[in-house]
Amino acid sequence: MTEGRRSISPRLHASLDLARGVAACYVILHHIANANGWSHGFGLVFRFGQEAVMIFFLLSGFVIFANERDRAIHPSGYYLRRFRRIYPTLTLALIVSTLITIDNGNFHDKFSWKILLGNILNIQDMPNLKPGVIVGPYLGNDPLWSLSYEVFFYALFPIVLIFWKNFNPISDHFIGLLCCICYILYIIHPNHWALVSSYFLVWWCGAMTADAYLRQGRDFRSIGPSFYWLIAICLIAGAAIPMVGYNGLGLFPVLPFRHFIVAGAMIVALYGPLGAALASIAVQVARPVAAVASVSYGLYLLHYPILIDWRRAQSPWGTAGAMALLLVLAYAADRGLGKVLPRAPTE
Repeated sequence: MTEGRRSISPRLHASLDLARGVAACYVILHHIANANGWSHGFGLVFRFGQEAVMIFFLLSGFVIFANERDRAIHPSGYYLRRFRRIYPTLTLALIVSTLITIDNGNFHDKFSWKILLGNILNIQDMPNLKPGVIVGPYLGNDPLWSLSYEVFFYALFPIVLIFWKNFNPISDHFIGLLCCICYILYIIHPNHWALVSSYFLVWWCGAMTADAYLRQGRDFRSIGPSFYWLIAICLIAGAAIPMVGYNGLGLFPVLPFRHFIVAGAMIVALYGPLGAALASIAVQVARPVAAVASVSYGLYLLHYPILIDWRRAQSPWGTAGAMALLLVLAYAADRGLGKVLPRAPTE
């Protein structure tokens, strides 16, 4: 370990697992509540599935930076590790969506080669929520939208890491400014690449939170310029609302504003005394939490077609069977496939 740095403690490992597991389970409950019309009254607590995805982005940036900060400068091994993580479960999700749609009897009505190719290339997003989308999620598997952002962040990371290592701290200002400019460009001319580029700032703040932690920083103020650029993009997103026009709380331009605000609030809340308190709780339930977290990616990508879209899951017994199938497939995807695939260098 580099002098002046610390490693990730068991308490933090437990906290990260808890956050990932809770976020995945929350997204599942969010979609179940929406599908059954339970998003009113007490069900309002399940209206924030999109915000839970911002937790995934922050966690992803944190974990990738903590694990890859000294390895990703050798991109071949890094990209193979990311490919092994992303594509086996994604491939299974595409197959499951196809089989369920065939079983539902509406495959020919919903299938599109363009959308399938777009999801394989990971350029999908939610066209009903924002403009400038290239293709939607394959066969309506809505959670796939966020994967295009993750893959873009992964692809960019080695380049940004090399730049950051050589030009720190100016690099943090450059990255933050560039992400803000990209969001302004998206407001002017909505397009997929400007939008995912602007969201890189959320992921990078997760990475810089990891850097601050490893430097023994005590709270969000130790993150540095990246966090203040996140505040800047919040202000830009807020200013865009009266300029573009209000279309609804869940639609552009309010939706990105919600995303950026929540990302900043999560950093402030969790990188400090509240985070330390939650870590104390998490370490007490570390083993079951780690078990859920280890299959959270599979749960996230597979739950929508199995629990929401599948006609056979619309009865109590059908729901129980679908849930069992989801758990088996999530385990197979996240923990089984990795054992049979070639391993990356230094892994």
